[in-house]
Amino acid sequence: MVPLTKRGEAGGAFAFQGTAKVGVLDIRLSRGVDLHFSPVGADDETRNISFVTTNKGSGQLLLGRNEAEFDHRSGVVFNSDHSRSLQFQDDCETRALVLSYGGIAEHCAKLLGRDLDQALLFKTDFDLDSAAGQTWLRAVHYAASEFGNPYSLVRNVPDVRHQLEQMLLTTLLLGHESNYSDALLRPQSAAAPFYVKRAEAFIEAHFAEPLSTADIAAHAGISARSLQNGFRKYRDTTPMNFLRHVRLRRVHEALLMADPSAEMVTEIALAYGFSHMGEFGTLYKRAFGVTPSHTLLKKA
Repeated sequence: MVPLTKRGEAGGAFAFQGTAKVGVLDIRLSRGVDLHFSPVGADDETRNISFVTTNKGSGQLLLGRNEAEFDHRSGVVFNSDHSRSLQFQDDCETRALVLSYGGIAEHCAKLLGRDLDQALLFKTDFDLDSAAGQTWLRAVHYAASEFGNPYSLVRNVPDVRHQLEQMLLTTLLLGHESNYSDALLRPQSAAAPFYVKRAEAFIEAHFAEPLSTADIAAHAGISARSLQNGFRKYRDTTPMNFLRHVRLRRVHEALLMADPSAEMVTEIALAYGFSHMGEFGTLYKRAFGVTPSHTLLKKA
């Protein structure tokens, strides 16, 4: 933390409330300072996406060669993958919401119904005067109020806390522009025909087996080409991508439940249909933001 000027004495306070998945950080500074943050690696459990605004005063985000102002009418959203600095002006009261990258990437995949094929990136500037911005700001302040109340249900009931976390993730993903906004906001297709649903049910029941598109199509009673076209039209994916998504979801659940002293990532992955460990590791980290071994050891 570096003062922006040499005049006067610096004073302030930091207060964090929340969990490793979602947390609210309030910062009060009497004097302008520059906070610099080093990049966080893709495998680091602290990898996150942050939203910053102010209740009073203003500040500036320096992200590479880009700059963005924030105050009570505009916020900034950024991830921890790159070096960044936050500059706060004198007498500034700032509120930040910090989200686990793995948590929001996983939630985005669930909303899409498929794996993420690239890292999730949000637009930096967030207009808080817009309808979506006002909705998001109310959600952030509500979360801060609930996390700050020691008697709230959010603080004391895990299911309620989980619902709040899901609400925040959904509100940001649907309310602020990202590289997945078009897919998330695309109108839903008409109800899928029986053969797509039958194929999905077959995949869910036999995901650990070495399935091919032809195998799935034969069970669904349709040609492989028609099945491909049906999945693309009604699910915006392919049968094999859907199979991979199911396997990743199931192996993630298995790793969370596994005993790290008795089970290994490789044997769990093989049991759930993955045969190439390098590809599995890449897909898993892209979907959940951490490595499989991190989930097994840390239960993240």
